[in-house]
Order: sequence, then C-alpha cells, then structure tokens
Amino acid sequence: MPRRSDHDPWAIHWLNARHDVTRYAAAVEAAVADVRQRAASIVALPPLDFVVSAVPGRAIPEIGHVGHSFYPGAIFLTLDPENPSLADNLGEPLARMIAHELHHALRWDAIGYGTTLGEALVSEGLAGHFVAQLFASRPELWERALDGAALATMATEAQGALEAPRYDHNAWFFGAGRYPRWAGYALGYAVVGAWLAAEPGRTAAGAIGVPATEITPGLAALSDAASPG
Repeated sequence: MPRRSDHDPWAIHWLNARHDVTRYAAAVEAAVADVRQRAASIVALPPLDFVVSAVPGRAIPEIGHVGHSFYPGAIFLTLDPENPSLADNLGEPLARMIAHELHHALRWDAIGYGTTLGEALVSEGLAGHFVAQLFASRPELWERALDGAALATMATEAQGALEAPRYDHNAWFFGAGRYPRWAGYALGYAVVGAWLAAEPGRTAAGAIGVPATEITPGLAALSDAASPG
C-alpha cells in the first residue's frame, strides 16, 4: 500500500495492478501539480489522498474522466481508457476537474458537503466557481446545461425542496423524469454566481465554510423569470 511521504501531504494512489492507468500517470501528476500550485496561494491546502483508476464506461462521456470527493481527505479520479474524448481532455480539463473536487474536499473539512438539496446545489456551485477563480475558465458543460427558461423552472422546483430530509440526488444532478440532465449543476452554478456577484470581493475560495442557507435565497430571483407577467 502506498505511503505518504513525511514531506508531502498529498499522495497519489494508483489502482493499477493491470497497468490500465500507467499511460495516464504523467498527465494526472501534472494536473494535480498544476492545481496545487494555483490553489496554494489562496487557500490552506489540507492533506489529501488521490485515488486514480481506469474504468471503461465510468466517466463523463463528453470528457472521458470524472472526479468525486465522498468524504474528507480523499479525491477519487476515474479515467475511461475506451473513451475517445479522454485524450483531448487531459491537461487543463483534467486539472479543472481536480480543482472542482479540491473545493469539495476543502468544504468537507470546513462544513461538509451537505445532506439537503440546497446544500448540494451550493457545494456544487461553489466548486464550479472555484475552478473559474483558479483558471479564469468558462462554465463547464454541466454548469451551462440549461437556458434561462429551463433554469427558472428548475429554480422554482428547487425552492420547495431545499430543506427536505430526502431528495433524489441522481435525478437532480444527472437527470431523470422531469429533471433535465445536469439541472442541479447548472442551478447551483447560477445561484452561487449571483451571490458572489452581489458583493465585491466575494470568492468561492473565501466561501468554503459559508452555509448554504446564506446563498439559496437567491433562487427566488432566478425563479421569477418563470412567473407569467
């Protein structure tokens, strides 16, 4: 089992017994280093374990990789070696994915990802804006998945469910039934963006520990666009 160096609080662990990850190792290491360098000047970086695997069909189809941070101190990166889009989405796209998960990891340590729809919307929106803060990048595909009318409709829908003890995370964020694909990501990005813009100097890096309840009232303004008249 890999051991963390006493001098380096970030460790990369390769699930690579079959050597499926070997050809991506340099790209992953470079992306992790890029994010670390960019983030170190604006946040205190925690000890982290990065777990990297290659699993066919288990990534975002459009980019060939995906990240998760399920609990404090760990980031999981999955690459799809059979996805033809993967080769074009290493480099900065991979680094942006890692930065998104880094904000989740920071928020886990500060306040937690959350258990309600409102908390999930804010955690995802803040992570997306953290990426934009580090890379000066445009919103990702999932953050611009809805147009104004659809976004307003989802904002109206969300307002009645923000604090419910249970919500369908997969439906809200990956699409099912009346929920379009990536609705939660687009809605979270929009409401957090409005909150950040409302006061000069606010940043996603500076909002790691801000409770969702300070941000989600902005959904009302988004949902107004769905109201007739």
